[in-house]
Amino acid sequence: MSRIASLFLILVYGLLVACSTAPARLPDQHTLDTGGQTLLEATQAGDIAQVRALLGAGAAVNATDPQGNTALMRAARDGHGEIVAVLLEHDVQVWVQNRKGLTALMIASVHGHAGIVRQLIDNGANVNARTPLGDTALILASLFDQTDVTEVLLAHGALVNLREANGITALMIAADGGYAAIVKLLLEHGANVHATTRSGESALVLAKEKGYRIVIDMLKRAGAVEPLSYHPSHEITRNDNGAAATAA
Repeated sequence: MSRIASLFLILVYGLLVACSTAPARLPDQHTLDTGGQTLLEATQAGDIAQVRALLGAGAAVNATDPQGNTALMRAARDGHGEIVAVLLEHDVQVWVQNRKGLTALMIASVHGHAGIVRQLIDNGANVNARTPLGDTALILASLFDQTDVTEVLLAHGALVNLREANGITALMIAADGGYAAIVKLLLEHGANVHATTRSGESALVLAKEKGYRIVIDMLKRAGAVEPLSYHPSHEITRNDNGAAATAA
């Protein structure tokens, strides 16, 4: 397992904890006066009619669950675009972060909801907002192989060379995962092929360690070269579907 993968296993676990919630309990007409918590439940259930009714009755649109997730974050996670639109009509705060530092935009990016990503950006979400660990929506989209989301973020000003706390860029993550489509997009938007992690690994080194031939070729065409200190103990090559072809 590469250093990149090890570092991000921790991040993935944190995301799953931050974005998970208890099973939804659909509120009935007698719980309208419970405000924000009921709105969270109705949002998780995907009940747009109940969401509208609750907001009309004065439910707190920015109320949070114990993990700091708002109704907007739940809707962004579950792909409820219509509910996102309704919440936006009621002045929901798009910039709020949950207890892991994730915004609704980051959560939508992790789950691949490109349409919701557009909605949030169009309504003021900061495309380059960062978690306490330095992660951005673009870094997270690259981690979870969300090509469509990556394209939307880049088209709306995502900074391609931002690093998280360990010096890792979106390009390094995509190269380490063998995500050729994302690597292509990042390179087209000026990703730095010469950047290295704190331990000296470049995107090319990470791709070579995994044997991702297509990604390796793309990076080399973009000018990437192996650091002089790079001495692989073995090399792997993979075919186009990612399966190992040879190893030495």
